Amino acid sequence: MTDTAASQKFKAQGDTAYRQSQFAQAADLYLQAIQADGTNPVLFTNRAMALLKLERFADAAHSCSQALAIDSTSVKALWRRGTAYYSLGQFAKAQHDFNCGLALEPTNTALLTELEKTKKALESAAASKAQLPRSGRGIAAPIASSAPQPMSVPQSPQDFERAWREHASVPARLYEYLKMVPIVRLPSLFRASLESAHIADITNALEHGYQTHKDFDLVFKVLSALPSIDRFSLALLFTDDKVKERIHHLLKQLATEKDVDAALLTNKYS
Repeated sequence: MTDTAASQKFKAQGDTAYRQSQFAQAADLYLQAIQADGTNPVLFTNRAMALLKLERFADAAHSCSQALAIDSTSVKALWRRGTAYYSLGQFAKAQHDFNCGLALEPTNTALLTELEKTKKALESAAASKAQLPRSGRGIAAPIASSAPQPMSVPQSPQDFERAWREHASVPARLYEYLKMVPIVRLPSLFRASLESAHIADITNALEHGYQTHKDFDLVFKVLSALPSIDRFSLALLFTDDKVKERIHHLLKQLATEKDVDAALLTNKYS
């Protein structure tokens, strides 16, 4: 059910927080505005703006995609998603979005500037690729710098976020990283930044730990810790039902094989 009045109230509060450079608070308020009225694309682009300031580029791109699903002609959504893609090093996607934005607003100088910057980045990337050392069979030799950085215990939420972006796409690596991070620190490391995408990434990692290492202990500890994070309820609200079903399955396996009463925990993920 849409509550336009409540949504506008949260939006106004988010706008104020953003002007005061309180970007995490702004992102949270815009999310509450979306929860009240998910039909307004401006709420998603505003939230993306705050997420960009927080350097949460993947989340910003996702928020813009949600805006574009509502209004495919939103130049702001294309612009901000292109900016997010550029920051993620996904230059071809960024170029596509900037071109789409310019098709709608051909004289938009900001988009023209971003497009030129992106073209240069693509050219630089192509030149670097062409200069890769070759092996005897004509296959590019591996570059040491492309390897994941060694894992270490995060000293700050910023360290945690950077490492998360590096490891999240590979469940085995994220599993190893979660094993390294003291579970009791998860609430302070995530702070107000927990998103549905994080819950999905964690589920992938825990499934790997369970299926490959029978690591029931980590499954239980992590799933027990997440509900204590400030924005867990909001993040879970936007979590895909299939991800929730996979979490329930993990908890069912835990209850069966380790004789753990997981009923209360299961309810928290419903």
